Amino acid sequence: MGNSQEVKIQIFCQNLPGSQFEERTSVRLGIQKGTVVIEDVAGDRQSASFIVPLTVSTNSKTGKPNFLGPFAQGTPDERFIYLCWGERHNGTWDGFRRAKIHLSHLSYEAIDKAMESGQAIKVVVNMTNDKGGPLCASIKGDKIKWEI
Repeated sequence: MGNSQEVKIQIFCQNLPGSQFEERTSVRLGIQKGTVVIEDVAGDRQSASFIVPLTVSTNSKTGKPNFLGPFAQGTPDERFIYLCWGERHNGTWDGFRRAKIHLSHLSYEAIDKAMESGQAIKVVVNMTNDKGGPLCASIKGDKIKWEI
């Protein structure tokens, strides 16, 4: 893979836990772009979908894909996207939890396939944790499913 190219990731969030959690009554789910949270939706929606454009280059140290752009967080070896839980107060984001969607396992094969087809790489995330609250930390196991 030569020059950097753009790939899109579609994050489909399902099974949102509702808009009430602990003392909070208007919980929302958004996505972090740079240092701000955008496109947030009510936590009691059926589902939410975010389209994330990422630039793909090569990690010179590992030879693996490196994801760049305002949605890419973390170091080149451990890139991820943050989904953020919070509330909006007069337009200001008050965040209380974040969930990480790791990108390090995505292969050039998957990226090339997505670019050739013109489709986004889709990931489906179950946003409720095992205790019924907003999912946070690194998303693993049966809470996440990549469709490539």
